[in-house]
Amino acid sequence: MKTSVRKEKIVIPTYPVGDPEPLPMYFEKRPYQGASGKVYPIPYTSAIGYERDDNREYEAIVLENDWVRVELLPEIGGKVHGAVDKTNGYEYVYTNKVIKPAMVGLAGPWVSGGIEFNYPQHHRPTTFMPAEWAIVGSGDDKRAVMGETDYFYGLKGMTELSLISGTNCLRARVTVYNGTSVERPFMWWANLAVGINDDYDVVFPPDVESVNDHDRRAILEWPVASGVYKTARPFDYGKGTDIHHHKNIMVPTSMMISRGQSDEDFVSGYDNGKKAGIVTIANHHVSPGKKLWTWGNCNFGRKWCANLTDDGTRYIELMTGVYTDNQPDFTWIAPHETKIFDQFWYPVKEIGEVKRATEKGAINLEKTDNGAFIGYYSTSKGKFTVTLTAGNKTIYTDKTEISPEKPFTATVDFDGDFNDLCVTVKRGNETVIEYSPIVKQGKKPVEPRKPAPKPSEISSLEELWIHGTHLRQYKHFAYRPEDYFIEALRRDKNDIRCNQAMGDLCYDRGMFEEAIAYYTTALDRQRLRNANPDDTSAFYRRALCKFRLGDEKGAFDDAYSAVWSYANRTAAYYLLAKIASKRGDKSQAVDFLRLALETNVRDLRARYALAILTGDNKATEDIKTADPLFIPNPRDTRRAIEFAVELSDFGLTDLAVKTLEAADDGAGKFYYLAYLTRGAKRKEYLKAADASPWQYAFPSRIESIAVLKAAGTPMASYYLGCLLYSFERYIEAAKAWEKTVKSLDFAPAYRNLSLAYYDHLDKPALARKSLETARRLMPESGRIFFELTQLYKSLDLPIDERLALYESDPDLVATRDDCTLQYSVLLTEKGEYEKAKAVLDGHRFHTYEGGEGNLTQHHAWLYLLRGLVEKDAKKRTEILESGLVFPLNYGEEKNYFVNDAPLYYALATTDGAVSAKFLGDAVSTKGAPTIHSYWQTLAYRARGEESRAIGLANEMIAIGENRIENADVNDYYGVGSPAYPPFGYDILKAHVLTGSMMCAFGHLARGEKEKAIAYASDARKIDSADFNLYLFDTVLRGLSSQKR
Repeated sequence: MKTSVRKEKIVIPTYPVGDPEPLPMYFEKRPYQGASGKVYPIPYTSAIGYERDDNREYEAIVLENDWVRVELLPEIGGKVHGAVDKTNGYEYVYTNKVIKPAMVGLAGPWVSGGIEFNYPQHHRPTTFMPAEWAIVGSGDDKRAVMGETDYFYGLKGMTELSLISGTNCLRARVTVYNGTSVERPFMWWANLAVGINDDYDVVFPPDVESVNDHDRRAILEWPVASGVYKTARPFDYGKGTDIHHHKNIMVPTSMMISRGQSDEDFVSGYDNGKKAGIVTIANHHVSPGKKLWTWGNCNFGRKWCANLTDDGTRYIELMTGVYTDNQPDFTWIAPHETKIFDQFWYPVKEIGEVKRATEKGAINLEKTDNGAFIGYYSTSKGKFTVTLTAGNKTIYTDKTEISPEKPFTATVDFDGDFNDLCVTVKRGNETVIEYSPIVKQGKKPVEPRKPAPKPSEISSLEELWIHGTHLRQYKHFAYRPEDYFIEALRRDKNDIRCNQAMGDLCYDRGMFEEAIAYYTTALDRQRLRNANPDDTSAFYRRALCKFRLGDEKGAFDDAYSAVWSYANRTAAYYLLAKIASKRGDKSQAVDFLRLALETNVRDLRARYALAILTGDNKATEDIKTADPLFIPNPRDTRRAIEFAVELSDFGLTDLAVKTLEAADDGAGKFYYLAYLTRGAKRKEYLKAADASPWQYAFPSRIESIAVLKAAGTPMASYYLGCLLYSFERYIEAAKAWEKTVKSLDFAPAYRNLSLAYYDHLDKPALARKSLETARRLMPESGRIFFELTQLYKSLDLPIDERLALYESDPDLVATRDDCTLQYSVLLTEKGEYEKAKAVLDGHRFHTYEGGEGNLTQHHAWLYLLRGLVEKDAKKRTEILESGLVFPLNYGEEKNYFVNDAPLYYALATTDGAVSAKFLGDAVSTKGAPTIHSYWQTLAYRARGEESRAIGLANEMIAIGENRIENADVNDYYGVGSPAYPPFGYDILKAHVLTGSMMCAFGHLARGEKEKAIAYASDARKIDSADFNLYLFDTVLRGLSSQKR
């Protein structure tokens, strides 16, 4: 049987995305899937179109044999687009029939379906950007290779996809390579999408007894769950619900299996109606992570699926995580280290739910009324012997041909103990698979992960280092690792681990002098009694810093000390080779590279440098064989700069210049060329750099600091500021941008200055002046306009002034979801309810994962307020009932946990009589207490349930007081929204504001008006235009009118 691997043009109807924001997006405190949501230096896209292009053509890669067809899309993040079992037409990998992006990805657009390879974090940051790709090999050994060097760390992630010869099994041989000088955190999750219906079952291995949520916040039994799964969307499964039947999972949910919770290598899904499914295989020793994600069997979930496709197909995700078992959960990859691992997927049919699987096949053994059912699916064709034994007794055997076209099934009569059975499948003398029923052992579930305590609350230096390292490794979005290291150093300024950790943070930010000081302190303590420490990492890191500062002798000495430790040999010898080559000692450089490769033969950087220095063309070809994507497309400017930096580090300036000159033009290319040349040529390059388009030009390498400082032009200072700001060097960034605007009326620099002034330099007046200047200079920028509206909000400017800004450019407002919603909110607060409604009615909104509910909640409040001012009882009822449903242009459905008590209570009392039904609806919310709960207390009172009203009011107050008391504590886990607001999220003010309003409404529910007003007054000092304050004032006016 022949396997074809070929390029093929395929047409997929496609919805367009808008141009990315040309300005740098920092999103400093934005959470994303529990980790940092920083997007810089990736361009961020916030606009998605609605006009479908039915003729959009893609260059796909097709892997096909007699049994399966697999489509790959390098243009969309290098994903598997879909796969079909040709023996029965079953789509075992969900193939979305359209490319319909939604705002789910880290950088904006994301599409559902296929298999998405997520690294170095979830969802793959470049999930909607083209990947590099190639087809390699010949005959049945042909493979499709897709990958990229990531934007954040410079890690290489590559999948080599093939159909294993003679089988229908898709294999991904994955390579993650850290060609940089320092260790980096990363995760790898293969995100498989499968189409579902009410017959679909999620098949985790039979030894799984519990699952857990993101960051292990909550634990739940599997497969029969009971009680509340205490996630961000807590759901009560009662006394026992079989949640492996997907239809029983009613809310958006993640369920993960952690390390130690399963000794099996598979995850599966099975459609009982179609008698077909899929198996995914990964070695659980390196791939402990297994995960189910679902939008939930609810209207909210169906709406999300509809937003992502056009045919109403529902899907779930079955993921396998390598070197990770949760999200977020990262592992380290050392400098110059290569990790290689395999993952597999294949269809199954007719055998029922899988109990054990390998890449060769899957087996089922299940109890029937009269005995046992055996099902075996083979990924290849051959003659097999299937045997069923009970203890030492063989009770069934069959020799037969089994293939992907013809699985094996049999029902065997048996009246003994089912747990004594064992089914074995052999091919000749080889045991292909064997399975006996797994008896539940009452396995202890993982412990829920607790938030990191405040540094001051941690007693030991070791635990301060552990917590700081954890936060750095997990890329936490809000907690700062340096706070923990600095607290440790406050107690012991010479602590080895925390000095080295601070040195690492400084190095990553290009603060080389500061890093050297920390590493030196660590080494002084390390060598207190022994001049030869067992860990030479501080020597190596200090050598890197000295090298970047031009201290070649100091770097050489430190790097030589570093090679005394085996763990640092490859990286330190590679650095020594750079120094030797730069000094002109090519022979010594070659020796050093060979020593580096003695320790790590897979280090492609060292192999490439050796090939260049020795002129070994065969070695270069061998590198291309090992990694077809290692040497980039010469026009790829980002990769060209990457190679040019390495070449110039070896002193190979001419080759570095040649590499850059072949790349596409851009500011970065020309600044580096100017840095590497002298005389008239340098001036020419500087002029070209300054004149290059600034849009999407976001420098990110630490080496670029010296390059841009050397350039010294106003535009170079702009780019330098962008880079330094991304490294959290805010004062220096602001100074760089100030230098730019002294010479240029440049809107992006003024805009960036406003971020620095407001968020980090405590200069709100200057922030306003800068952003208003940027708006004047670049009035067409929707982003600058939106940021100005948010700055006015942060500055607590009067509503009339804020409204005037929106009304100064209605066309621009109409292009943005965020501006449209906020404009409607302000109109509502001014009592212009019909105008506020018209603004919403005239706009088509995008849906943002993590941002759901903002629009629909405003809709509910607006319709409540409109209803309350309507005199006609019939019209009032119609308006209030319309508040319970959402128009199609919102793109959202009601969340399971929405509290509609305000609308239901208003409906209950709308015609002068009290409706028992609507009162019942008002108290039937499934969510946690919010300010909406005030109307629940009113409903309880109307039902004569005073004690429940007081109990709920007390709960509201307790929640509010706790929020105020712990106002400085960040949430530890956050999903976040792709549409994150600009300007620093002041957690202290935000928590005091929300806590005060909860207390205000809680005391109001208790009849304690003066206490309520006092809490509202505290909130008013923070944000006088907070919408909850407007609601509070409206309620107070209503109470006052009732008394009159």
